[in-house]
Amino acid sequence: MLYWDNNATTAVAPEVLEAMLPYLREECFNPSAAYGPAKRVRRALQHAREQVAALIGAQPQEIVFTSGGTEAANTALHCFTNTLTLATEHPATLRTAAGDACPVLSNGLADVPTWKELLPGHDGASFAWANHETGVVQPVHTLAQTAREAGARVHVDLVQAAGKVPVNVHEDAIDFASLSAHKIHGPKGAGALYLRNGATLDKPLLTGGDQEGLRRAGTENVPGIIGFGKAAELALAAAETYAALAALRDRFAELLRRGGAEIVINGAAAPRLPHVLNLRVPGVSAESLLHLLEPAGLLCSGGSACTSSHPEPSHVLTAMGLSDTEARESLRFSISRHTTAREVEEAAAIFLQALRTLQGAQSDKTGPVMVYR
Repeated sequence: MLYWDNNATTAVAPEVLEAMLPYLREECFNPSAAYGPAKRVRRALQHAREQVAALIGAQPQEIVFTSGGTEAANTALHCFTNTLTLATEHPATLRTAAGDACPVLSNGLADVPTWKELLPGHDGASFAWANHETGVVQPVHTLAQTAREAGARVHVDLVQAAGKVPVNVHEDAIDFASLSAHKIHGPKGAGALYLRNGATLDKPLLTGGDQEGLRRAGTENVPGIIGFGKAAELALAAAETYAALAALRDRFAELLRRGGAEIVINGAAAPRLPHVLNLRVPGVSAESLLHLLEPAGLLCSGGSACTSSHPEPSHVLTAMGLSDTEARESLRFSISRHTTAREVEEAAAIFLQALRTLQGAQSDKTGPVMVYR
């Protein structure tokens, strides 16, 4: 099975599992306790905080551990009264932020002049460094700086970007940032909120105990946090590997075209994450292709894992100007740092065979053919 849906989640790295196991067994102590073994666990949490901070160029004290990227984003957004977002944001932002959504251009990049026009009256701004469906990388410095100049605090969704492209939160005017472990070969259920030194967390989402410096109450998910730290360390060390993934991504697209597939790449005219390819074949249903690809051994996605079961077309693609039909023709392939050149060849062969099967069964008279399982 070729797993090419790494934007949805990644496999836990063996080194991450090994780092977590002691904290699921003998090192089971509550880090808030006063005795010696608990102090060992607290030191391990601090080390994980340092590892995660290093991944994004932050200081350890600026990291607040959460249950994932959604909680981190929600926590930041609850500090804003009126938030300007982008129309292509993840549901964790769009369904939480109260305010306006700025349109994007056909390539998926923010409409910067409109962003600047909309900013007055907003006390918060929130956007993803890189989009979860297309991989399009936003002009982070421009969006953040103009928001700060307009008096808005800035939250950046780093869930897809951290560990895949260089990130240094101190180089840009960023107040909050959200991260998730399971996007970088860490465990599910662990994430972090970056809170810039000097920035205030007006409304902690969870209150109760003194954990995380009164910024996030609740007994820490120690094994998950330890795994997150190790995953961050591995991702930072593998930075060059991620950069090289663009060649594999582009090779896959080239093989499809050589095989006769008339593909259109969504977001092709914008900077993109090196491991993400969102494409469509005009006149061919993505849902039907998915039903043929899975039994043939290739797993990909029709959109975000958080919305893939929703019957509506992708809001990301329609915001970029695609019609409902074009959005329903689109597939997302997201590879990982473990993907090989041989797997690219295999995936292309599987895709082309599935495409031939569909196109051989449909005509101008029948229209697109649907496959049911």
